[in-house]
Amino acid sequence: MTLFHSRFSLVLSLGESMRPTLGSRELLLVDRAAYRHTDPRRGEIVVARHLGGWIIKRVVGLPGETVEVHQGRLLISELPCQEGYRLLPGSLSIGPGKLQPDRYALLGDNRNMLAEETIHAVVAQDQILGRVVGSLRLGPRESMTAAGGEDGAQSPESIRGREPASNLPGT
Repeated sequence: MTLFHSRFSLVLSLGESMRPTLGSRELLLVDRAAYRHTDPRRGEIVVARHLGGWIIKRVVGLPGETVEVHQGRLLISELPCQEGYRLLPGSLSIGPGKLQPDRYALLGDNRNMLAEETIHAVVAQDQILGRVVGSLRLGPRESMTAAGGEDGAQSPESIRGREPASNLPGT
């Protein structure tokens, strides 16, 4: 059990930014050791520290790339990027930005959200807790909504009103 606890974390998703892949109130299994000997790859879903909280997003941009979203379509160095996963299409647009070394662009799969409602983060690799390797839906997606309407992640302990039991480092 100690090996499982030190390598994996359980995280509860909140919000709709990862629909249709993940909905609000899904319990996620996060591999905290996923990036000890390898770098994050485009398309992987990760949990990362951003602005003092935890977010669940997909890696869409890699170090050194110029990343842009135009009318819901991901562009890498001004060329359309073929995303091999389901998206909610929409008109989301985010201007181009060049990623610095050791920086990754993260974005949700729901491109139907307004830019003001969307967290599109740029994070360093050491801000990434780990890669999502499994999920369990805790209820029907259509009837579940996030408390306060914000996207993010919480450990199951914090949902019950207690401090996280060291599931998420730094909380």
